[in-house]
Amino acid sequence: MDEPVISVKNLYFSYNSVPVLENVTFDVADREFLAIIGPNGGGKSTLIKLMLGLLKPDAGQVRVFNKPPAKVSYCFGYVPQDVLVNKGFPISVFEVVLMGRLRHHRRARIGGSDREAAARALEIMGMRKYENHKIDDLSGGQRERVFIARALTIDPDILVLDEPTASVDTGGRAELYNLLKDLNRTRTIVVVSHDLMVMYSNATAVACVNRQLYYHDKGEITQDMLDLGYQCPVELIAHGQPHRVLKVHEDGS
Repeated sequence: MDEPVISVKNLYFSYNSVPVLENVTFDVADREFLAIIGPNGGGKSTLIKLMLGLLKPDAGQVRVFNKPPAKVSYCFGYVPQDVLVNKGFPISVFEVVLMGRLRHHRRARIGGSDREAAARALEIMGMRKYENHKIDDLSGGQRERVFIARALTIDPDILVLDEPTASVDTGGRAELYNLLKDLNRTRTIVVVSHDLMVMYSNATAVACVNRQLYYHDKGEITQDMLDLGYQCPVELIAHGQPHRVLKVHEDGS
């Protein structure tokens, strides 16, 4: 059996002594598309920051290619939630993507190979024709594709995205998921999302996080997973596209 790309064992983490994650254990296989779901405040973003090595666990361990995450940070392409771009700042799409190469340099030196990498990433994300546009002139979906292109400039083994469709309309979400499906052919993808559409179109595994983690090694959501993860009954129905409908709680709310 192949070694996992990411291995998390008995992980605990708290903020100011308030538990956020408890006894989390799971593996991510090579070229898996893992969708991480769960309620707000359940620990989803904290979990991926621990996987990236941006936070250190209180107990337990995270290993990426059998090494501490900080030792292999070059393996990750990361698109955080709510990427901030100063509105009105005159920066082009190409310049935004080119910034993704700076982590390879001790000093801010950009050469021909960096420009080639930025151009390739824009091509992959279907945004090359917008390279001279100002980033602020793009739609939400287009901006998200640019930020993913920025993460791709280092050709990462693992692409991690935190709520990539939060500000993207339905049509833009479908296009973005198709692009992610193509990227998944050559790399592992981890996506935090409230959008159940990602599970139906892309995911090969699902993890529901609400302090603890409930893992399912198929691209589907089980009723047990939702009941345990959301701490209330949840029912899934579909009318052309997935919707989430909450049953009435026991207290009548």
